Amino acid sequence: MNKPSPRIRMIALGSAVACVASLTTSAAAQTTNLLPNLKALPAFNISLVADSAGGSTLRFAATSWNKGAGPLEIRAGSVDTGSGKQQVFQRYFLANGGYVDNFAGWFEWHPAHNHFHFDDFALYTLQPVNAPGGSSRTGSKTTFCLLDSTRVDGSLQGAPGQAVYTTCGPVVQGISVGWGDIYGAHLPGQEIDFTDNADGIYQLRIDIDPNKRLLESDDNDNASCVLLNIRKPSSVTVLDSSGSCSTVTSITPNAATTGTTVQVTINGYGFAQGMSVTFEGGSGPRPVASNVRLASDTDTVDTITATVTVPYKKQPGRDPVWDVRVGSGGLLSGGFTVTR
Repeated sequence: MNKPSPRIRMIALGSAVACVASLTTSAAAQTTNLLPNLKALPAFNISLVADSAGGSTLRFAATSWNKGAGPLEIRAGSVDTGSGKQQVFQRYFLANGGYVDNFAGWFEWHPAHNHFHFDDFALYTLQPVNAPGGSSRTGSKTTFCLLDSTRVDGSLQGAPGQAVYTTCGPVVQGISVGWGDIYGAHLPGQEIDFTDNADGIYQLRIDIDPNKRLLESDDNDNASCVLLNIRKPSSVTVLDSSGSCSTVTSITPNAATTGTTVQVTINGYGFAQGMSVTFEGGSGPRPVASNVRLASDTDTVDTITATVTVPYKKQPGRDPVWDVRVGSGGLLSGGFTVTR
């Protein structure tokens, strides 16, 4: 991947009201729209930085990229000199060669930079998973200028071989198919205040276009997460960088004897029907989950129930402590113990 652009990105947050115009009432015609599909890669280059005043800040880099059939292209409209806001339109293209401009809201016009900034393009959230006394924190809400910083997937149809959107222009900005926009950890806004928060395990979540101001082919895949073990003054260990936002917070009971079967309840975030439950990282008789069922799916805590069987073996293994995983992410380190 290319290194982050050294351009300076200013921090601000305004709110924009999205008004989306419909291209056509024909469902068949809608399939000709070459819409972008924004996705977030998991945060990287993560560090905990302590200051002389006793505070601490979690810093990280982020990449948003376009997996869609067409580019994300943003075009400037008229400026309201009184408020400093500027009309911005999203231009999306059609398979027949045409295009449609949809009003995407009023964004921040920055006269010193001579270009507009996209409000509410990303939201950063740090959620405690296993951190007694820890609290949820959100990052500085950041305005973005969009460009092709790095090529993520050149195999996608319509992905250009070279960057198309190369500057934070005053008229046109965007992200090409297969390309991503990197915000380095050193840039303003790429941080979450961790002062006075508790040590423990946290989930760092990135949501792209959280207020759904842009037209996309899929609005349901804009989030990405990493699982972190954070210890002050400066220790951060990445436990799960799969990008999955499924996270396990507890399993009850958290132990079973070899040769027995127990009914367990697993709590966490981001669970969905059909997710598997697996046990990893231990030795000896591996627990096996069956009858996995999504029992509760809420805005706060999700719950899975399952039957866990521990096969009988005379030798329990040198490390009878197992990590619990739900789906492709959702890791609870050292969550389940096998006893004799």
